[in-house]
Amino acid sequence: MYTSWHAVPKDTKKRMWEYINSKFLIPVEGKKWVMTGLRDAWRRHKQKIKENFFDKNSTLEDMLAKRPDGIPDNQFRQLIEYWKHPTVQAICEMNSQNRKKQKWRHRMGPINFARVRVALRAAKDNNEEPSKPEMFIATRTKTGKEIQVDTQVAIAELQNRQNSGETADDAFRAVFGKEQPGRLRCYGRSVTTSSLKKDEEINNLKQKHANEITSLKEELREEMRHLFTQLLQNNPGLNFQDIPGCVGSNIASPIDASSAQAVRGTNLPHSSGSTHDSVLQKEDSTDLAVVRDDFSFHCLN
Repeated sequence: MYTSWHAVPKDTKKRMWEYINSKFLIPVEGKKWVMTGLRDAWRRHKQKIKENFFDKNSTLEDMLAKRPDGIPDNQFRQLIEYWKHPTVQAICEMNSQNRKKQKWRHRMGPINFARVRVALRAAKDNNEEPSKPEMFIATRTKTGKEIQVDTQVAIAELQNRQNSGETADDAFRAVFGKEQPGRLRCYGRSVTTSSLKKDEEINNLKQKHANEITSLKEELREEMRHLFTQLLQNNPGLNFQDIPGCVGSNIASPIDASSAQAVRGTNLPHSSGSTHDSVLQKEDSTDLAVVRDDFSFHCLN
């Protein structure tokens, strides 16, 4: 009976959220997305009722006789009276005409734009956020189906502007105009400028962390290669087969007890005990195998 989602009481929305959480495990951060989905489902439900059971040329009695079972008689009567109001019919007609004027309709069907964003990010080496032109092209083209004429023109202009040196955002703004307050175009519902910026910051932190881990592992490999090389040079009679077992242990130094006497007094590279110990203990078996393979190759050559 509510003409706007904003008019739905907060208690009703709270019960909706509690019901959803009784069926699914959704964190608080997902509440906005859930409520947006409920709003859209509510709108689609009312649209289907109007499409199937309302006829502006029929009488009230005829429509009441075909009332759907899920709606009480008094509520359906009020709905019909509301839909037949001249002001409401004028608004519906205006909305219908505006919808026919829409350009660049997306071709994703039931696939939401968030899934498209995830797929585009995964296809990039640095996992960066896709640009608006990339999102526009991905959501307006579909394999095996012809692209609409106005969409072809927009895609061609976007590509030409970017090829001429314009940034992705500048090219998109030049073709489609400035963003209006609210959600961003081409990113789907519930996505705003602030939420997109937050996602980019999180992805950058993740990428930075991954780069630091990779750099740390490479430094450790180089340090161990250098250590093993000096160990072999200073101790020609050292049994190389014993070294992999020593490296795989939790001992801070790769030199075992039997080898320690042979190399005592030699000048081996020294590293901080706390740092070297913790790093060695955290190295997994895969990285140790790589180090041993590299060392074996070095010895053979």
